[in-house]
Amino acid sequence: MTSASRPIVVRARWIACGPERVLEGASLVVRAGRVERVLGRRARVAGAREVDCGDALLAAGMVNAHAHLELGALAGLTPRGPDFAAWVRTVIALRARASRSELAAAARAGATRALSTGTTCVLDIDTTGAASQALARHAIRSVVLREVLDAHDPTRTLAALARVRRPLRSSGRRREGLSPHAPFTVSPALLAGAAKLARERELPVQMHWSETAAEVQWMESGAGPLAALLGESPRRSALDLLEHVGLLGPRISLVHGNLPSRGEARRLAQRGVTLVHCPGSHAWFERQRWDWRGYARAGVSVALGTDSLASNEDLDLRREMRLASAAQRWLAPEDLWRAVTVAGAAAAGASTQLGRLESGFSADFLVLPVVAHSARSALEELCLGTAPVSEVWVEGQRVAGR
Repeated sequence: MTSASRPIVVRARWIACGPERVLEGASLVVRAGRVERVLGRRARVAGAREVDCGDALLAAGMVNAHAHLELGALAGLTPRGPDFAAWVRTVIALRARASRSELAAAARAGATRALSTGTTCVLDIDTTGAASQALARHAIRSVVLREVLDAHDPTRTLAALARVRRPLRSSGRRREGLSPHAPFTVSPALLAGAAKLARERELPVQMHWSETAAEVQWMESGAGPLAALLGESPRRSALDLLEHVGLLGPRISLVHGNLPSRGEARRLAQRGVTLVHCPGSHAWFERQRWDWRGYARAGVSVALGTDSLASNEDLDLRREMRLASAAQRWLAPEDLWRAVTVAGAAAAGASTQLGRLESGFSADFLVLPVVAHSARSALEELCLGTAPVSEVWVEGQRVAGR
């Protein structure tokens, strides 16, 4: 039996197979990087290597559904508060001065930090190409969402599309995705071209959506503070535009959604769109309380992301769950855990591979020492506690921790 085919049996006091299934005294059987089955704690498997995690909780590796890792190079240099335009100007200026190597180093460091806190997959917006370089051989899984925009300037459209037309080769645990930046920064022609590429390559797509009142106003009427900066407005809602080019469906995740119009939450749910919320970044800009309850009532699947270290203090998804819980007291631990696993996996286009510890799923998991007397308290500690993750595994291999 080769080392690759030799099974591993990982035992723990608790195993969270999914948001609604936390088992006591169980074992995870891993073979060739995937979960083969879940058994009782005392079960024996012939020829297996055994790992006993003791009084700990095993849980699926988390999926950070939205990050800008390269912007870690700007940490501590950007303004806080509600003046989003000032923040954007600062980011553009600072990123222009940063070298490719500085941005790549920041992306690597960010990925390492995220991995150490239990994130095993990140959807990262790559604006400069630095993140693609940095994540090619990193232990973390990544969906590198190559950014494209033309600011509704037709002279930039073909060049913008040409930049992402050449496929990004899969390398290690890195996969390709596409990120037309936002409906107000991507012309209908460029968006249609990006949608065609996404369909041809079966790529996950992510866009910023309904983040500020200014973008909503300009999209629908061509008026407001963006009118002097952008070209001709499409004079239709962002969701109408996405529907028109064939992007409004399960393949796309939309980020922020701070100002949905009447009926838009239900429309997202009907089309199977994943919506990504970034609590730390939301607080950074001192925005009004995010309407998670409204989205939940409409049936929208909500994932969590961290955004960047230019608008957040950390890349730890467990911190994001605590922030979300503090702002949305009605959320149950199951809701929070679903947002950082199952919903994130859907955004990554990996619903049958990531986000759960069930037969056939990748053996990506974290190990968290807990003192828990019930499945409920174990899940609460996972979502709301502050004890550090002790180990992280990806594809059945320990990649962080002891």
